[in-house]
Amino acid sequence: MVSSITAMIGVSACDKIPAATENAALVSGPPIEDVVTSFDDALSCLSGKFPAEATFAVAAVADNTGKEGYADSGTGKMVTQGAGDIVQSALFKAGVRVVNRRDPNIPIVENNWGIRTMKTQTPAAFYISGSIDSLDFIPGGGAELQVAGVGPRYRQTRILIGLDLALTNSYNGEVIANIPLQKQIFADESGFSTDRFFGTTLVALDAGGMRREALHFALRQMLSLATFELLAQVSPAPVATECAGKIVGTAVVSADDLAVAGRHRVNLAELLAASAAGAMTEGPPATPPAPNVTTATTPKPNSPEALQLAASATSFAARAITTSEDAIRAQTYEDASKKAAQSMAFTQLAAQALRQAAAAGLNGPEGDAAATVVQQAIAASQLAQTKVSARTDAPPAVPTTDGAAAPDAAPATDASPLATGQDKRLGGAGN
Repeated sequence: MVSSITAMIGVSACDKIPAATENAALVSGPPIEDVVTSFDDALSCLSGKFPAEATFAVAAVADNTGKEGYADSGTGKMVTQGAGDIVQSALFKAGVRVVNRRDPNIPIVENNWGIRTMKTQTPAAFYISGSIDSLDFIPGGGAELQVAGVGPRYRQTRILIGLDLALTNSYNGEVIANIPLQKQIFADESGFSTDRFFGTTLVALDAGGMRREALHFALRQMLSLATFELLAQVSPAPVATECAGKIVGTAVVSADDLAVAGRHRVNLAELLAASAAGAMTEGPPATPPAPNVTTATTPKPNSPEALQLAASATSFAARAITTSEDAIRAQTYEDASKKAAQSMAFTQLAAQALRQAAAAGLNGPEGDAAATVVQQAIAASQLAQTKVSARTDAPPAVPTTDGAAAPDAAPATDASPLATGQDKRLGGAGN
C-alpha cells in the first residue's frame, strides 16, 4: 500500500517537473486589475471644481516610521516607499491639474542638452507633502481549548499606522490644509487540532486559516482619503458635503465633519490672484538700467566651455537637491549630518562652476536655467541644514574648557573629489 502511494507520487512529480532543456509551465493566478479604492468616487466628484490655473504637485511623502523587517537574513522597509506616487494618482483621479515633481531629472537633462529651458516648466501653485509617521504593534490576544486532546484555537493581532499630510501654498509657504489619519490593521487566526490514539494508531490533525488586511492597500486607501480631505478643505462647503457623500465602505468620515472643517477654509481663486499680484510687484525695478543694445538684440553665442561649465553647475545642483532630500529623510542623526554636509559640498561646487561659466561668457536662456537650478540647490541645502540642526536625536554639545558649549564636529564626509571641491571637469579649482 505504502509503496503504491510512493510510486504514484513519484510518477506525478516526474510528470510536472520539466527537463533541464524545457521551459516550466507558468501558473496563471488571479487577473490583473485596476486599483480601486472606496474613495475614488469622492475624488472624481471634485473634478471641475477647482480653478484652471490651480496646479498641484506632490513633494516628499516619506516613511518616517523607522520600522524595518528582518527575515531570512534580509531586511526591508515595512511601509511603502512610494507614498508620493500614490498621492499623485489620487490627485489625478480628482481631475485637478497635476505637475510632476516626483523626478526632476528629465527636464534637467533636456535643459543640459539644449532641447528646452527650465522656464518652460509649469509652476506648481500648491503642493502636498507629509509623512507616514507611526507604526505601532498592538499586543494581541487569543484563546485555545482542548478536551481529550481535541479543541479549537483563536488568536488576534493589530497594527496601528498613522500619517500626516499638508497642502501648502507654493508662493508663500503657508499651510492651507492639513489632515492626520490613523488606522488599525487587523489580523486573526483560527484553527482546530487533535492529537490522540484510536486504538494503537496515533492520529494527528491540525487545520486552520489566517486573515490579515493588506497593509499597503490599507495605506493606499488612507492616502486617497487624506488627499480627498485636503482638497475638500479648500473647496466650497457645499462641494465638500456633496462629494463626501459618495464615500463608500466603512470609512469614519462624515460630510458634516468636512463641512465644518472649513474654519480654516480658504478660497483658492483669491490665493491665486494674490500670488499673481505679488509676483508682479516683486518683478524688476521700475527704472531698470538701460540694456546694452548690441547684447540685447544679438546675444553673443555661448562657447562650448561655458555650456560645459553650465552643465556641470546644473548637475552638481541636482545632486545637491537629491542629497538634501536624503538628509531630511535619514533615519539617524549621523546619516542626516553626513548627507547634509555632502549636499552643501555639491552646492558649493555648483556655485563655483556657475561663476566660472559666467566668466566664460555664459548668457541667455542657458545661463538663466543654470542659475535657477543652483538657487534651488542653495535653498534645499539650507533647509537640510536647518532640519538636521532641529533633530531631537542630535548628540549633546561638548563643553569647552571655559564652560561654553562647543558644537560637535561635523561628521567626516566621503573623501572624494566631490567632497573636497576638486573636480577635473572644473579644472581642479578648489577655491
